[in-house]
Amino acid sequence: MTYTGQRRWLSPRNVALLFIIPLITLALTWTNEHHELIWVNVGLVSGIPFNTLSFTPGAWYWVNIAYSYALFVFSTILLVVAFVRSTPLYRRQIIFLLLFSILTWMGNLAYTVGLTPHSMNLTPITFSVSGLLIAWGLFRYRILDIAPVARDAVVESMSDGVIVLDPQNRVVDLNPVAQGLLGHTLPEIVGQPLAQVLADWPALMELCREQKSASIHTEIPLNIGEDERRIFDLHVSPLRDQRGRMTGRLMLWHDVTERKQTEDKLRQLSRAMEQSGSTIVITDLDGNIEFVNPAFTRITGYTPEEAIGENTRVLKSGEHPTEFYRELWDTITRGEVWQGEMVNRKKNGEFYWEAATLSPVKDEAGRTTHYLAIKEDITARKKIGAALAQEQLKSDALLRNILPAGIITEIKEQGHVAPVLFDCASIMFTDFGNFTATAEHLGPQELVASLDRYFTAFDRVIEKYGLEKLKTIGDGYMCAGGLPLPNSTHAVDIVNAALEILDFTRQEKEKQQRAGQHYWDIRIGISSGPVIAGIVGRQKYAYDVWGDTVVIASRMESSGEIGRVNISRSTYKLVRDQFDCEYRGKVHAKHKGQVEMYFVNGRVKRDLIDRQIF
Repeated sequence: MTYTGQRRWLSPRNVALLFIIPLITLALTWTNEHHELIWVNVGLVSGIPFNTLSFTPGAWYWVNIAYSYALFVFSTILLVVAFVRSTPLYRRQIIFLLLFSILTWMGNLAYTVGLTPHSMNLTPITFSVSGLLIAWGLFRYRILDIAPVARDAVVESMSDGVIVLDPQNRVVDLNPVAQGLLGHTLPEIVGQPLAQVLADWPALMELCREQKSASIHTEIPLNIGEDERRIFDLHVSPLRDQRGRMTGRLMLWHDVTERKQTEDKLRQLSRAMEQSGSTIVITDLDGNIEFVNPAFTRITGYTPEEAIGENTRVLKSGEHPTEFYRELWDTITRGEVWQGEMVNRKKNGEFYWEAATLSPVKDEAGRTTHYLAIKEDITARKKIGAALAQEQLKSDALLRNILPAGIITEIKEQGHVAPVLFDCASIMFTDFGNFTATAEHLGPQELVASLDRYFTAFDRVIEKYGLEKLKTIGDGYMCAGGLPLPNSTHAVDIVNAALEILDFTRQEKEKQQRAGQHYWDIRIGISSGPVIAGIVGRQKYAYDVWGDTVVIASRMESSGEIGRVNISRSTYKLVRDQFDCEYRGKVHAKHKGQVEMYFVNGRVKRDLIDRQIF
């Protein structure tokens, strides 16, 4: 059963069942004198040319004979089936086994039915003859070395397709894998010409036809089914007997589709690494470099021969503290990914910035075996970023010249600024009283230079008192106090600023008069009260204010006396304890009728304030 590949039937249970009748027979033989179930009337019969032993078979004798013949018939059937399924080499082996068993059992059968002369049992003689026969077969056909079970156990379980051909290129055997490839079962295809079997693959058939007696080893793509294309490593080898005569051919089909796909992916990965613009470095667990791509050489200046074997410390710039590298190594040794930016040093000593991602490379068991670094040179980006940051600072500085800092922040964060109502703020207007007449005698450059000198001085004054410049219109200058950040000193601050602006203008007038040059006289108007402040414009932002307070402040300036600080009653109430104020009278304001107006003569002396308090 092992020889014919039916070893699966030899389970412990079946083997035990097979031994039942032989064991009973043996026991009955030992105790035959008590029951005579094996034989009776045993005696010696004298004859020529030799004496024979005679006996009458008992009942169990025939049971044992029937059991033995049943085993013979069963084993013969197994050998015949194996003969039909086997290749020529195995068939020769099976023929010898069949001859051995038939010869042995024919001698026994002749004795059992009484066909032997003088009732002689020929079984020992036929056993001897068949023993010589099987001994010759052991050496001639290597029955025990090359058994069909090897074919069943090995060929049937192979992952490769196996096809055996006879000298006429007819299929004599194939394993299940080959059956699946060809789309036919063994009974359907055995005996068919190879040309018919390979009808769907004419290129392969032509290759086999051209190389009839030579070995073939090639890779060939084949269409399997309607839409599947696979690649096979094909071996075709001639089979020869001991005399060197070709008895057939063996075709071995090894499916290498997955391997080729893997190789293609590896080639793609290799090309990607070679052509990547990013630096790719692979190191061992100690940071010693094992692989670098061309981008590494292009960026650092180190060739692969110079870099491989070196530690990554060769790139260390010294620009980062020890804690930086400790945190990096702690991260990747924990099996995590580290991302960040670092400064490294090129071969020529030049520093450069890199954005790096460092990852552990793990094996199938999850153990870290290497570290992978993918890095991008961001030096140019850093320079651009620094330049942009510098330009942003300049832009912010320019923006701060026209907008309050808080307003700038709100625009950046929200994209717009909501109007705000301030319950009390102070607005100041200035204007040169003799501007038109004087400007007619000045050239454009001289005029602009003069205005710039005055307004620059005004800017310094309002910055000193924390006021907000709003705008200049021609020779007019406008500022505010108490916004965009409310405060309680805005009126005092703006009057102090007005007095300093007035002093500056008087000093400039004296200088110009002494030099015989044109000069400016100034008119200043101030009012305090509620205002609305907000941003107007999209392309060019402007921070402005609206409300009656603005109108009255403008009226204070336009109706004011040149060379004096003119304030409204609302401002007077807020500053009268700090300044020497003089009531001027009432002036007409549009939509407001008559409004009271005051002059500010100067600051009140400290001792006078103290006397008023006490």
